[in-house]
Amino acid sequence: MQVPANLIPDSPLDRFTTIRVGGTADYLCEPASSRAVVEVLRWAAQEGLPIAVVGKGSNLVVDDAGFRGVVLHLRGALEAISVRGIRVICGGGASFPRAVLRAANHGLSGMEFGASIPGTTGGAVVMNAGAYGGEVKDVLEWAVVCTDEGRRRMSLDELAFAYRTSAVTRRQVVTLACFQLHPGERNVIDATLADYRRHRRSTQPQGVRTFGSVFTNPPNDSAGRLIEQAGCKSLTIGGARISPIHANFIEASAGCSSADVLALIAEARRRVHAGGGPLLEPEVRYLHPTDGIRRAAEELA
Repeated sequence: MQVPANLIPDSPLDRFTTIRVGGTADYLCEPASSRAVVEVLRWAAQEGLPIAVVGKGSNLVVDDAGFRGVVLHLRGALEAISVRGIRVICGGGASFPRAVLRAANHGLSGMEFGASIPGTTGGAVVMNAGAYGGEVKDVLEWAVVCTDEGRRRMSLDELAFAYRTSAVTRRQVVTLACFQLHPGERNVIDATLADYRRHRRSTQPQGVRTFGSVFTNPPNDSAGRLIEQAGCKSLTIGGARISPIHANFIEASAGCSSADVLALIAEARRRVHAGGGPLLEPEVRYLHPTDGIRRAAEELA
C-alpha cells in the first residue's frame, strides 16, 4: 500500500499538548477528510504501527520517549463548524469552545457547558466531556467514526456513553459530530457563557502550562477537595506542581518532564487513598511509547 501523503517523520509532540511535555512521534499525519483518515489507518495497520489521535492536547501527557507509531492531527475540513437549523455539525478537529460560541451566535442553547473545555470536538466525544452539569451525551445526535475498514455513522446508543468515557476505541477516529440543540434567548445564553468563563478564571490556574482536571470526581465528592485534604496542594516533583489555586490541576515549569507529571499524579493518588479516601481515577490520558493513548490509571497501576 502506498505511503500516505504528508506523513511527517520525527515530529515533536509537546506542541500538541497544553502542558507542553513529551517526546517525538515516528510519524505525524494531518488528514483533512474522513477518507484520508481511513487511508492512514489502513497503512498503519498494514505496517503494524500503533496510532494515536491528538487534538488540542488539553487532557494528554505524552511520554518523554515519545511515540513509536503514527499520530493523527485532524486539519482542514475536519476543523469546520456549520449550523443547520437547530443542529451544529463539527469536524472532529474543530475547537469545542468555538462550536459552543457558533451555537450561541445562532441563538442555540444546550452546549454552554463546553465553553471552558479546551479541546477538540472529537476528543470531547471520545471522553464524553462535561462541565457545569452538562455532558456531550446530552446533546450529541450522532458521530462519524473511522477505522482501517472504513467509516460509519454511530448513534448515541452505539457510542455507549458513560461518565467521561465512550465506546470509541484507540484505533478509531471521530471525524464528524452532530449536536441537536434548542432555540434560546441570546442574552441568556451569553450571560451563562460569561458566568462559566468567570468561574473558570477565578477557580482554575491561568497563564501557566497545565491541562484540565487531573482526576474525575468520585461520586458525591470532589477530587480537588480530597487532594487538598490529603495535604497535596502545591506539592512539587521535579518541574511539576499541584496548583495552589485548584488541587485537581497540575502546573508545569521550565524543565518539566512527563515523568515528573506522572509521578505527581501517582503521589497525589497514593496520599488520598492512604488517608482513607477513594482510589482516584485519572481523567487525563497518557500516550504510551508503543501502546497508544490510554487511561493514565493503567500507567499508575
